This record gives sequence, structure tokens and C-alpha cells, in this order.
Amino acid sequence: MMRDLIAAFSTATRDRMTGAEWRKRTGDIYTHDLGDGFHAWVGLNRASKQYPLKINPVVGLRYDPLERLLADITGARSQTAATIAQSVGYLTPGNSFLQLQVTEPDDAGQVADELHDLVETYGLPFARQHANTDALLTALRAGGNVPNPDRARLLIPALHFLRGATDETRAGLAQGLAHYGQSTSMPVVAEYHRFANALTTRLPA
Repeated sequence: MMRDLIAAFSTATRDRMTGAEWRKRTGDIYTHDLGDGFHAWVGLNRASKQYPLKINPVVGLRYDPLERLLADITGARSQTAATIAQSVGYLTPGNSFLQLQVTEPDDAGQVADELHDLVETYGLPFARQHANTDALLTALRAGGNVPNPDRARLLIPALHFLRGATDETRAGLAQGLAHYGQSTSMPVVAEYHRFANALTTRLPA
């Protein structure tokens, strides 16, 4: 039964989203080109262990130049990761966790329509609001839009670098290094030191 619900919802969602000019990516991820390297982003987290099928839509923004820079330095290549993201329910007036439910395969089309309405009403405005480097930097500094703070400490100096802000890049790296310290026996610390060294070598003397 659950397999039928997943298949019906996946098909209905793909048809609805691609029909609205969203691009289907790997897994349950969709992107929409906003120009200048920015893409609106939708990811669908599915809870499928217990009936009915529940979907938590996450919306956000991907900035390709920033993600490519990180991938080039760290080797963690992802063509689909969001730069900032938020569960869509927290962008609605209710400001709370939101799940869509599919109880029967015949419900899939209606739920896909509901998903698209949420994306159009809340997801796209959120993405467009942050689709410039000033707004993106503010969102990264504010926190809450990057679930992993270790990733945020990579994103902020990397974005400064792309903006040509050499002093801010160095300051961001210094803050990260001060946070992690020198005990590189921990993988996350060693990774940050490698990142900081690699990005520093790209800065003008």
C-alpha cells in the first residue's frame, strides 16, 4: 500500500511541478532558475514507515557559484544541495511544522496541487527575497536557515570571497579557526583547517 502511495504522489508531483517550469533533480528535489546563479529549491522529506504517507516540504535557495566553490575546495560535490532552506510550514502564517498526507493513491493529485500552492505562495517568495548576495549573506549570518552550523562556517567566508571582500573573508576564516581550535584529530576541525588553508591561498597577497 505504501509503495502505491509513494509512486502515485511522486508521479503527480513531478507532473505538477515540471508543468510549472520546475526542474526535477535527483531524489525528491526540484529547482527553479531565478537567474545569476540563483535557484529556488524544494525538497520533499517523506515519512513512509507508517500509514499514511506524510510529506514535509522544505523550500530554499541554491546559489550555484557558492556551492561550486565549496565543492571545488572540499571535494563534497553535490549538484542539488540547498544553500539556505526552511520547512515551508514555518513560512506560513501558522509558523509551525507542516506535513501533507496521502491516504489513498487517488489523493495524490490533490496533495501535489497543495504542495505546488505552498511553493508558489511561500517558497518562491522566500527564494526571491534572498536571491542576491547581500540578502543571502544576511540570512547566513542570522542562522536558522542552515541546519548544520559547521556548513554555515564554510559558506560565510566563501561568500565573502566571491564578493571580492578579502578582509571579510580573512575575518570569517579567523572566526572559524578560533571556534574549532587546533585539535585537528577531530574530523570536522581538520576539514575546516583544510578549507581555510585552501581558501586563503586563493586570496590576493
